[in-house]
Amino acid sequence: MTDARVLAEQHVWAAMTAKAKNEAFNCTNGDFFTWKKMWKVLSEEFKVDFVEYKEEDEFDIVEMMSKKGPVWEEIVEKHGLYKTKLEEIACYPPFKVVSNFKFQHVSSMNKSKEYGFFGFADSFKSVRLWVARLRHMKIIP
Repeated sequence: MTDARVLAEQHVWAAMTAKAKNEAFNCTNGDFFTWKKMWKVLSEEFKVDFVEYKEEDEFDIVEMMSKKGPVWEEIVEKHGLYKTKLEEIACYPPFKVVSNFKFQHVSSMNKSKEYGFFGFADSFKSVRLWVARLRHMKIIP
């Protein structure tokens, strides 16, 4: 999980740090993140019943959401949201891939730290912050 603020901070740091020239760096929030743990946070933020995220189950969000455009249009209208199409605010194919990994994906920030970048964010607080911002902008209810 990478918060856009951490990503931007790292890009500026890399552009301004001579030692970082021509180097490649991972960029994550720097904490330990799993979808299983995030699922509970998302259910709380969107005030929906929590259904345990079972990593062993194949979850096809692309198929599940493929015909939900009209439902989203009703939600937009009901809540007076900024007029968007569902595909403008969500991109399900990449989520389908990462949420169905059969292994624990770990991306280390060690190289960044060794070179002097120490930016980080708590992924769970970050998601809550961005959900609040999207609500404030009337993009989601």
